[in-house]
Amino acid sequence: MAVAAVLLVGGTPQAAHADPPLTVEEAKSQVEQLRTEAAAIDQEYVAVKQKLSAGRKQLATKQADVKVQTTRVNRIRQQVGQVALARFQNRSLDTAAQLFFTEDTDGFLSKVSTVEKVSENQNATLQDYQAEQGKLAELQRSAAIDVASLKKQNIALRQLRKASDDKVSEAESTLTKLTAEERARIAAEEKKAREDAQKAAEAATTSGAITTSGDPTSTDPTSTDPGSTDPTNTATNTATAGSGKGARALAFAKAQLGKPYQFGAEGPGAYDCSGLTMAAWKTVGVSLNRVSWDQYGQGRNVSQSELQPGDLVFFYSNRSHVALYVGNGMVIHAPRPGKSVEYIKMSYMPFNGATRPG
Repeated sequence: MAVAAVLLVGGTPQAAHADPPLTVEEAKSQVEQLRTEAAAIDQEYVAVKQKLSAGRKQLATKQADVKVQTTRVNRIRQQVGQVALARFQNRSLDTAAQLFFTEDTDGFLSKVSTVEKVSENQNATLQDYQAEQGKLAELQRSAAIDVASLKKQNIALRQLRKASDDKVSEAESTLTKLTAEERARIAAEEKKAREDAQKAAEAATTSGAITTSGDPTSTDPTSTDPGSTDPTNTATNTATAGSGKGARALAFAKAQLGKPYQFGAEGPGAYDCSGLTMAAWKTVGVSLNRVSWDQYGQGRNVSQSELQPGDLVFFYSNRSHVALYVGNGMVIHAPRPGKSVEYIKMSYMPFNGATRPG
C-alpha cells in the first residue's frame, strides 16, 4: 500500500490518497499471474541451462582438439627446422656447377634425382605445417568464441533466476496487503479446489470409460468454457484408462503427487512442469526434450477431443506450461512456485495444444 504523502498544489498542502485496498479476488488474480510468470521464466531458465550444458561439452571437445593439434603442429615444426637447416647447408653450388666438377656423371645424376625427391618432401612438409597451423588457429578462435558465449549464458541464467525470484517476492508482497482472515480464506479455497480436483481425477481413472476432454462439471451445451465438453463428441469422445505407455507414464506422475514445485527441478524429490512430464515418459522408454515448448514437437499432435491418459497438454500462448492428461478434463502437473504436484481442471488454464509421445 502506498504511503500517504503531502503534496503542495498551488501552494496549498494536500494529502495524497493511498492506493485503495485490494479485494481478495484482485489479490488472488495478481498472485496467480505473478506465479505463472515465474513458472514461465523457469522454462526459459531451463532452456538456457540446457544450451549452456551443451556448450560446455562442445568447448571441452574443442579444447581437447586444440591440445592434440598443438602436439601435431609442434612435431611438424621440428621437421620444418630440419628442412631449413638442410637447405642452408646445400646452398653453395647449384646443380649445373656440381655436374661440371664431378668425374662420376652417372652417379651424380642419380644423386640429383634423390635430392629432388627430398626437396619435394621438404616442400610437402612446409605445406603440411602451414595447413596444420591454420587448423590450430581456427580451433583456438572457435574455442575463444565458445568461452565468451558461455560467459553470456551464465549471466543470462543469473538474470532469469533473479527475475523469477522477483516475481515470487512480488506475489508474496501482494498477499501481505490482505488481512489474516482474507489470506486464510484464499488458503481454504485453494485447499478445497485441490480436494475437488483430486476427487474428479480419481473418479476419472476408476471409471470404466472416461471422457477424453472437457470439464466434467460443465455440461451446458451453450457454455463458452474452453474446457467444456462438446456435446457433439459425447458418443465417441471416450478412452479407457487401461494399459499403454501413456497410462504408465501417468501412473508415475500420480506417484509424485504432493512433491514440491522447484525451479529447474526434474526429480526425484521436486519438479518443475516439464521436469515432471519428462521424468514420467522416461519411465516408459520415451525421451522428451527438457523444455515445455520443445516437448510439443515430440510425438503426434492431437486435438482436445482426442485426448487420452498420459498425453501432454500445453497451456498459454508460448506453451510455457505442460501437464499430463488424466481424463474428464483433468490434468496432473507441477504448477508453479509455492505449490506441489497436483490435479487441476484443464479449463483453469488457456489450452494451447496437445501431444501424444512415443
